[in-house]
Amino acid sequence: MRSFPDTLTQIIKKSDLNVNQISKCSGISNTYLTKIVNRKINHPGKDKIASVLLALNFNIFDINQVLADYDYLPLNPHDIPQILENNKKRRFEGRIIPHYEYIYFELAMAALAQIGGTTIIIKDRPSGIFIPMDLYMMKEFPIEEDSEAAKFFMTFTHDVVAERKRLFLKNCKKGFKFEAYMCRECLVECLQKNVGHNAQKASMKRVELFAKYFANAVSAGLKFPDQHCHNVIDRCTYFQFMVQDAEGEHPKVSYTSEKKHYYKREWDQLNIEGFISNGREITDLFFNEVENCRQASKMNSGINTPEGFWRYIQDLFNRHGVGELFEKALSDLMTFQGLKLY
Repeated sequence: MRSFPDTLTQIIKKSDLNVNQISKCSGISNTYLTKIVNRKINHPGKDKIASVLLALNFNIFDINQVLADYDYLPLNPHDIPQILENNKKRRFEGRIIPHYEYIYFELAMAALAQIGGTTIIIKDRPSGIFIPMDLYMMKEFPIEEDSEAAKFFMTFTHDVVAERKRLFLKNCKKGFKFEAYMCRECLVECLQKNVGHNAQKASMKRVELFAKYFANAVSAGLKFPDQHCHNVIDRCTYFQFMVQDAEGEHPKVSYTSEKKHYYKREWDQLNIEGFISNGREITDLFFNEVENCRQASKMNSGINTPEGFWRYIQDLFNRHGVGELFEKALSDLMTFQGLKLY
């Protein structure tokens, strides 16, 4: 039997996590990882290597380098389904787990969606789950070190976001509730930036997609008012965060920071975006913030109904002369009885 190098074993040992912690954050069983570390598994599965390294925030190029040590071809679209299956088994327990930008964040969000339960979101605009895929893929992504890794990164990102949307729709069908709170001024600034005069000069296609983004959120509230609650508040929080399974016994908090400026520096490709924790002292802190937002929402009772939120968003689009784009996008969605997203 051929003997392969112990590259993965050394990576695990050099990380600041023990085997049990890596098992939880990667979705690979403790037993399997222990066998790797003890050299009882000399040739780990390709998907196992990829899932562990993604949990440790390796970029695609570096994952491919490790895979080559085990005589595997670089990651390709055929590898994605099993990586996503492993991702479903991730657990966020016992410590603060950092999450990073782009694919690392999306994988974490997909794993949280797998938990289900009530979701509470505090941010400057509706949940990113409502962003149309075409708009999401217009983001500025990190630069991989070769074209093969870069191509896979884009395909992988698309498929992970699609998995998030699939799980979201599945949770909606199960009747789970989604509750969102948005600062009024942040919302105004968001639309000024993304559908205002300068945005229209830059790309009307992107403006149209932004109209569809907001139409997705508004239509969800109009169709399922007891399930999708969008609240505009005169309160700007210092934190943007999400609570998953908020009414369950072990809720998880995902705190997300905000980066406003990008500099295209190769050494700045991996930025910590936030963390996930189920620690009681952490969740209690964020639940206090949720309660403050709930109290603030009562001051805008006219806006914070499905119809009121609809009229408010329509008015914001009208101010920028693109109300017809939002109106058409919403009208098209409302012709479907169930929840449908662009």
